[in-house]
Amino acid sequence: MPFSVKDAAFINFVVFYYTQIQGLSGTLTGLAMFLALSWDAISDPVVGSWSDNFRSRWGRRHPLLVAGGLPTALLFLALFSPPEQMGQMGIFIWLLGVSILLRTFLTIYFIPYSALGAELSTDYDERTVIAKARVTMGWLAGMALPAIAFLVFFGPQDGVDGRLVADNYWNYGLLSALVAGATAVVCIVGTSSVIPRLPKPSAARKFSWCDPINDLRLVFENRNFRISMGANLAFGMSAGVYTTLSLYLGTYFWEFSADQLAGMIIPTAVATLAAFALLHRLGKRFDKSHLLAASSLALAINGLWFLGSRLLGFLPDNGHPIIYPLLLLNSGIGVFMIVSMQVLGASLAADILDEQEVATGKRQEGVVFAASAFVQKATTGVGTLLAGIVIDLAGLKPGSVPGSVDPNILQSLGWFTLVMTVSLALIAFLFYTRLRLGRENHAQLREQLATMASASQ
Repeated sequence: MPFSVKDAAFINFVVFYYTQIQGLSGTLTGLAMFLALSWDAISDPVVGSWSDNFRSRWGRRHPLLVAGGLPTALLFLALFSPPEQMGQMGIFIWLLGVSILLRTFLTIYFIPYSALGAELSTDYDERTVIAKARVTMGWLAGMALPAIAFLVFFGPQDGVDGRLVADNYWNYGLLSALVAGATAVVCIVGTSSVIPRLPKPSAARKFSWCDPINDLRLVFENRNFRISMGANLAFGMSAGVYTTLSLYLGTYFWEFSADQLAGMIIPTAVATLAAFALLHRLGKRFDKSHLLAASSLALAINGLWFLGSRLLGFLPDNGHPIIYPLLLLNSGIGVFMIVSMQVLGASLAADILDEQEVATGKRQEGVVFAASAFVQKATTGVGTLLAGIVIDLAGLKPGSVPGSVDPNILQSLGWFTLVMTVSLALIAFLFYTRLRLGRENHAQLREQLATMASASQ
C-alpha cells in the first residue's frame, strides 16, 4: 500500500498541483519526475543487492522495511507543502529534492518487501495467489485515496473548483502520510512471524559497492528476464502517460465534475475484485506468458475504442448521458487488464528467480525485484516527463477553467494520449509473446533445484 499511495499521489495530483496551483511549467515538473526516476536507476539495484546480502537477527528484509517505512510516510507532507514565493527554480528544486528523498526511502522499504513476497512460496500457482493478494491490496489504496480526495477535499467550495485550491492538497498529503505509515506498520508486524523460515544470504560476506553492478550483469544474462523487463517498461510507460494525463482529460477533455471522477472507484473496485477472483482460475488453465500477452493486447484495444471514437467524431458532445457510462466501462476493462499484468508479472518474476538459481546457483530476489520496481517507477517518471512536455506544447495554462479551454489544445492532449498508450501497449504485447517459461518449464526447474539441494547436503 505505501507504494500505491505514492503512485496515487504522483499519478493523479502531483503534476496537476505543481503546474496548475504552483505555476511550475509542465516541462520542469516532468523533468523533476524524470531526474528522480534516474536516481532510482542507481538506488534500486544498490538496495536490492544490499538486501540480498544483509544479515541480522531479524533477517535480511525486515530491518530495511523499518528503515524505509516511516520516512516515506512523513515525506508525503513535504510533497504538498512547498515554501511560498520560491519562484520557478525554487519550486523545481523543492519538488526534485522531495521526490528523490521520498523515492529513496520508498525503495529501502519496497524492494525488501517485494523480495519477501517471492520467498513465501515455491509453488507455480500459489505464487500467483500471493501476488494477486499483494496487488489487490495495493489497488484498494490506489483507488480509495483519489476517490476520497475528490469527494472530501476537491469538491466545489463557494463556487470555486476544489481542484484549484492549494490548501486541499495539504489535506491530501496528510491522508497519504497516515495511510502509508499505518500500512507499513501492519506489514512489518504482520510478517515478523515468518522471519525464522525465510532464506538466508547465499554467502557470508560483507556488502561491496561492486555487488549491484555484478548482480545486475548476472541477472541480465537471463533471456526471460530481459524480455520481461522490456515488456514491463513498455507497459509502464503506456500506463504512465495515460494516468498522468487522466486528471487533465477528465477535467478538461471530458469536463467531468469532481463527483463524477470520484465515481471512478466503482469500475476500479469491480475490476480489481474480478481480477482477484478470476486470475487463479485462469492461471490454472493458461501459462502466465500467454495471459500477459493477451492482457497487453486487450489493453491496447481498450485504449483505442473510447478515446479514438471521440477524436474521430463518433461520440456525442460532453454532457450526453452515454459518455459517462462508456468511461466507466472503459476504465473497468483497463483496470482489469492492468491488475492482471501486475499480478502475473510479479508471479513470473518469482519463476525467473528459480531459473536464475539453476543457472548460477545464486538467488537474487532483491536484485530482480529492484529491476522490476525501477520499471514500475517508470510509470510515473517517464510518463510524467512526456506528459509535462505535451502540456506545455499544447498550451494548457495554469488555473484553466473546465469548459473554457481551446478545443485544439484538447485535441492535442487526446491524440498524444491515444498514440502513446496504444503503441506502447502493443510493444509490450510483442515482448510477452517471446517469453519461454511456462508451467512445464517451471516444474523441470523445481526438480533441478531439488536435486541440487540434495547434492549439497
